[in-house]
Amino acid sequence: MIVDLKSSLAVRAGYHLAEAPGWDAVGQRLLWVDHLVGVVHEARSDGAGGWREGRRWDLKRHIAAAIPRSKGGLVVVGATDIVVLDEAGSIRPFAHINADPRRVRLNDAKCDPQGRLWAGALALDFTPQAALYRIDPDGSVTTVLEQVILSNGLDWSPDGHIFYYVDSCTLTIDAFDFDPARGGLANRRSVVTLRRGDGVANGLTVDREGCLWVALTGGGEVRRYAPDGELLARVPISTPGPTSCAFGGTDGEHLFITSRAGRMPDVALKLGVRHDMMENTGPEAGGVFVCRPGTSGAAATPFAG
Repeated sequence: MIVDLKSSLAVRAGYHLAEAPGWDAVGQRLLWVDHLVGVVHEARSDGAGGWREGRRWDLKRHIAAAIPRSKGGLVVVGATDIVVLDEAGSIRPFAHINADPRRVRLNDAKCDPQGRLWAGALALDFTPQAALYRIDPDGSVTTVLEQVILSNGLDWSPDGHIFYYVDSCTLTIDAFDFDPARGGLANRRSVVTLRRGDGVANGLTVDREGCLWVALTGGGEVRRYAPDGELLARVPISTPGPTSCAFGGTDGEHLFITSRAGRMPDVALKLGVRHDMMENTGPEAGGVFVCRPGTSGAAATPFAG
């Protein structure tokens, strides 16, 4: 039986393209970015069951993600650069992706259980010329996967031996065997295949039971899948464009869902998104939503660099 869960608006702000939510366990805060305008946001519990936005850092560049750093501050991924951002707003370079920024830009990022940073890029012309990269704590960059079109969600199984990955243009969620010691991938296979009209797979997270939660942009919901691909639950939101999701809160039992405002790119129509799901213009579009799904997930793994 497929379970339908309820969500509510946690932060009303009308962000252009809210993305990459992640829970900072040390700071006890939710972090996310507005990808298009280059702002890092945080929200904290208001102590009464709600959430309030706190600080924001305007970096004035495309931002894919902002992730806690074990040495303090945040590591921020955007365009073709990885920078370190301190709490006061100062930034310094950390690493650079050897790619043409006129053709690709980094689009999503997360740290593996060992604290290495993984960042995927999108091809601005939606051809297979982007890649998935691993950035080690010493700043070295390794291309892990090539022939990528639109790199989005990524996460690891609770035991750290399976890597889940979304290239949105494939309409699948893929799994790889993951080598924790070397940070290598092998044995790619699809575990979920979406039907045209379901929406486009975007950001994802894995819960403590090993199930996958994926935001379907242009589908208006987040879905929970078993590791074998069985659909278990759905979380509708009040706008067609959820972008990503992450567990957080002190108990890890809140599922936060980011969303976009405005019209989706026309490539979404080629991927089967319905015309009536292309526009995100309602009063809650671009907000951050929250759900208590009855399961929990881990906080963001801090970057070890």
